[in-house]
Amino acid sequence: MKIVFAGGGTGGHLMVGLSTAEEIRSRFHGAEIIFFGTDKKFEKRCVEQKGFQYRQVRAKKWGKSCKHLFVFIGATFLGIVESIVEIRKFNPDIIVGLGGYASVAPIIAAKLLGIPSVLLEQNVIPGKANRLLARWADEVYCHWRGALKWFNKAKVVRVTGTPIRKEVLLGNKRRSAEKFGLSLSKKTLLITGGSQGAQAINETVLRSLPKFELLYNDLQIIHCTGEYEYEIVKAAYKQTKIDAFVCSFLDDMGAAFCMADIIICRAGATTIAEITAVGIPAILIPYPYAADNHQYWNAMELVSNGGGYLLQQIDLTPEKIVELITDLFNNQEKYDRMRMFNKGTGMPNAAINVVDNICRVIGLKSAQFALIVG
Repeated sequence: MKIVFAGGGTGGHLMVGLSTAEEIRSRFHGAEIIFFGTDKKFEKRCVEQKGFQYRQVRAKKWGKSCKHLFVFIGATFLGIVESIVEIRKFNPDIIVGLGGYASVAPIIAAKLLGIPSVLLEQNVIPGKANRLLARWADEVYCHWRGALKWFNKAKVVRVTGTPIRKEVLLGNKRRSAEKFGLSLSKKTLLITGGSQGAQAINETVLRSLPKFELLYNDLQIIHCTGEYEYEIVKAAYKQTKIDAFVCSFLDDMGAAFCMADIIICRAGATTIAEITAVGIPAILIPYPYAADNHQYWNAMELVSNGGGYLLQQIDLTPEKIVELITDLFNNQEKYDRMRMFNKGTGMPNAAINVVDNICRVIGLKSAQFALIVG
């Protein structure tokens, strides 16, 4: 089996692809897998750390101005040519589109070469790339039923859930506590802004530290800052009595999720898929400049099911964060109910569902080809 995963630009798109690729590798030990992605270094690093091959494909985001449109068209044309060359060399059974502008050229190339393709969509409001490509792909796999209406031109759309990293489900709390140098008896607050960090969250949390310090006998923190503010945040915690593990990027999110009693985070689709699979009550702060405000709608899906709080960035204050956390820690019934509702929306077997469908598409296309040849 040979498979190309195409897409990227954000950690969310990439992690979905890696989770799916690992499920394929666990079933088919001889599978050959290549990722086509952008020039972002973290993508290449993450893919190669997992033992997969990586190829950079020319790609540019599209913008609203004519200049940006022409740049996008030019880069996409060159990306299609590059993709055709690489795909012919590799001769894959299927192309899996992960969303994002880097998926456009490879999926179009797959269509031109007659190779089957599927798309993975994690958001309630699908990204522009997947909306554009859905008409050419063989199937589309979504996390939310609310996304179905956006794919009326697709051939087949299925609700499979969003594949998540296996380590998210396999954490051991005692080993995780040792890894982070934290206590098993204290409540743990996990703070993360995603692969790129979140300046607004980091700054508000730092302003909250004097209030958190009043709870230091019962509270500890894991704070993933992103690379740009790591030193500032780490230095700020050192000035307090709070037990904290501060990092710029966390490779083992499973250990962090295993420790976490509450999470403060953005509302990226992959993050929500992971916290619902585990069942962590969440304070969701959607990134306000995301395309189509899709993080807000992702958060609304979770909040409407009772699994978390929605806090708009414009309303983000130290007082509000401390109020919500204190309320959850002091109200066990509400906390337990939120955890239960949250986990009830999770789809921990999504990677299995997606790979089952990929195998079916490959088998179906192979059977159709054999029928035509015969």
